[in-house]
Amino acid sequence: MPGTTEALGVLLLLLPGFSCAYIVQRLAVRPKQTELDKVIEALLFSLILYLIASRFFSYSLPLSWQKQTVEGIEQYTFHLNWPYLAILAAMALALGILYSANLNHDWLLRLLRKWSITQRTARSSIWNDAFQDIPSSFVLVQLSRDRTIIGYLRYYSDEPEDSSLFLEDAAWIVDQEGTQSPIDGPGILLTKQ
Repeated sequence: MPGTTEALGVLLLLLPGFSCAYIVQRLAVRPKQTELDKVIEALLFSLILYLIASRFFSYSLPLSWQKQTVEGIEQYTFHLNWPYLAILAAMALALGILYSANLNHDWLLRLLRKWSITQRTARSSIWNDAFQDIPSSFVLVQLSRDRTIIGYLRYYSDEPEDSSLFLEDAAWIVDQEGTQSPIDGPGILLTKQ
C-alpha cells in the first residue's frame, strides 16, 4: 500500500481519540499538559472508543483496502465504513463531554475519596476546588492594607497564577466597622496587578 494511503488510514484510525481529547481540553480545566501527555491521552481515548464500537461491527476497522493486480500494475482500493465512522464521531463527542463533566464536577474522585482510596480532586488547584464547590458565594478581597472589596464571585481565572476575579454587586469596605460603598456598574474586574 502506498505511504499516503497508509498515512490517511492511520489518521482516520486516530482521529476519534484526538477529537475526544480536543473536546476535553476545551471543556475542562486541567493542569498544563506536555505534548506527549496530550498524544498519550488521545491514544487512550482512541483505544476506549474502538473497544466499545468494534463490538457492533464484528471487531473490524472502519476502513479497509484491497490490493488488485491488473496487467502487472498494483492498484489499491480504499473503503470507508461510513456508519462506523459516524458512530465513532458521536461516541467521541459523548465521551469528551462526559469526561469533561467528570473532571469539572469531580464525580469519580469524590467517590474514591468517600471510600478513602485517595485524597486528590480532579481539579487543577485549590483555587478551582474552592470556587467550584462553593457556588453563589460572596468573597472578601484584601487588595492592600487599607483597601478591601466585597462582592459576589461571578467569574474567575482558571489558573491561580493569573488570580483574576470578577465580582458582581461589589462594594468597597471603607472603615473598620464594615461600612460599604457600592461600586457603580455591573461589577469590578480584579487582576493580579
